[in-house]
Amino acid sequence: MIKVNSLSGGKTSSYLAVHYPADYEVFSLVCINDVNSKPKDKALVDYVNRKTQKFHAEFGEFIATAEDDRTLVVMMDLEQKLGKDIIWVRGMSFDDVIDNGTKTRLPSWARRYCTERMKLLPIFLWWYMNVGEKCEMRIGFRFDEYKRMERFFNNSDPTNFSIPVSCKTYGTKKQQYQNFNWRYCSMPLIENGVTKRQINEYWEQNKIVGGTLFYPFKEIDFPAISNCIGCFHKSEETLAAMSEINPDKFKWFIDQESKGMGTWLDSKVTYQHLMENRFEMAKEVLYELTVLNQSCDTGGCTD
Repeated sequence: MIKVNSLSGGKTSSYLAVHYPADYEVFSLVCINDVNSKPKDKALVDYVNRKTQKFHAEFGEFIATAEDDRTLVVMMDLEQKLGKDIIWVRGMSFDDVIDNGTKTRLPSWARRYCTERMKLLPIFLWWYMNVGEKCEMRIGFRFDEYKRMERFFNNSDPTNFSIPVSCKTYGTKKQQYQNFNWRYCSMPLIENGVTKRQINEYWEQNKIVGGTLFYPFKEIDFPAISNCIGCFHKSEETLAAMSEINPDKFKWFIDQESKGMGTWLDSKVTYQHLMENRFEMAKEVLYELTVLNQSCDTGGCTD
């Protein structure tokens, strides 16, 4: 069975890629159309475009990501460490999903469509066009995230995916969907008892990459928290910290919320409130993320 590693750009999935080689390493990037959040490094933007245009040219040029820009650099460095190509996929931009798609309200606990639309669907479409047979997909859940694995299987059907494959000319539901039993999900880090402490210790001792004529020695600089800056899985304190670490990207979330289509948090707390009160709310979290170099462990997002 073909093996695929699903990567996020954090320490855990990067550890998975190093220690459990697969036939394919796949990274799904969440894109936004916000020029204020565009990476300052033009070479990095060009690199991302080369990677994403290879499989998804229909979405146009890469502008920015809702994730920490360090995630992009980590994926570039990880490719050097692995010595093999990492496949980058993307879907419709977050802006287009909200403004022009069927999901006109922001995601929340009650309507968590973002993972499926902007992470899973691009990976599935890549699989459909390039693999076409049931594969083993490895997910980077650690041994100390056992409950996440339970929720993963209990709250969803991760082995099946349905997409419209044809249309009929009559009736109200014209799109005809087909179900694909496309993957078997495995958790090798859980199976082998790998914990967060082991992963942190490994990267502390093995964070140097490069050393060639075209790629000098450098340290892999993992983001404090991988995945989207404003993800509703994060606590209010962590989101407030994100507004200080990535203010431009956080402003994008404020702008989406201001459209009046509901909040990510489905509560009275808004992103604007979190940013305005960030120093008061996020004092301890900022210290943990920037001084102690600890990562998010809220149980919903993963590194």
